[in-house]
Amino acid sequence: MVKITKIFIKSVRRLIKIKMVKREHLNVVKTLAKIIDANDPYTRGHCDKVVKYSLRICKKMKLPRSQVESIKTASQLHDIGKLGVDLTILRKSEPLTREDWQSIKTHPEIGARIVQQTGFFNDIVPIIRHHHARYDGGGYPDTLRKNSKIPLGARIIAVADAFDAMTSDRPYRKAMTTEEAIAELQRCAGSQFDPEVVLAFLG
Repeated sequence: MVKITKIFIKSVRRLIKIKMVKREHLNVVKTLAKIIDANDPYTRGHCDKVVKYSLRICKKMKLPRSQVESIKTASQLHDIGKLGVDLTILRKSEPLTREDWQSIKTHPEIGARIVQQTGFFNDIVPIIRHHHARYDGGGYPDTLRKNSKIPLGARIIAVADAFDAMTSDRPYRKAMTTEEAIAELQRCAGSQFDPEVVLAFLG
């Protein structure tokens, strides 16, 4: 009995240590994400808004707590791959060239690699990789077939991300009004975006 108790205590301590290390890894990665956010004056605060919108969708869809936590973490880190993109492109004040866009489009894949290398967040790696996948196929970094199994978290972040992008100023265009952005989400529901996610966001 004493031996079993000692094994149990040792296991609990190991679990606590793993959780502490995981939390520290998350804090480091989140700090890096904040650095990227701060490096571009036009997207400052973007991650926080994507988190807020993603959680709103999760609540409307009544997702289980464990799934909500994963989506929250993924939304905090969805743009972490921009660490691998040239800062001069991210800070560019004129419209991006085709080559610039090709560089930007690498960020989901880079982000997925960064998060995967922590060894603690494997459940959100596919979400980060596919948050720019289109519901009807295509998108980037992978050209997915129509009806491919895109993670729900990625479909949620896609809507949250797009809405914030549309309603934020850029050097080369003014922000849409809320009404215009809503109309665009509705127009693209079923093509670029999951219609159920759009409905949950607007509901």
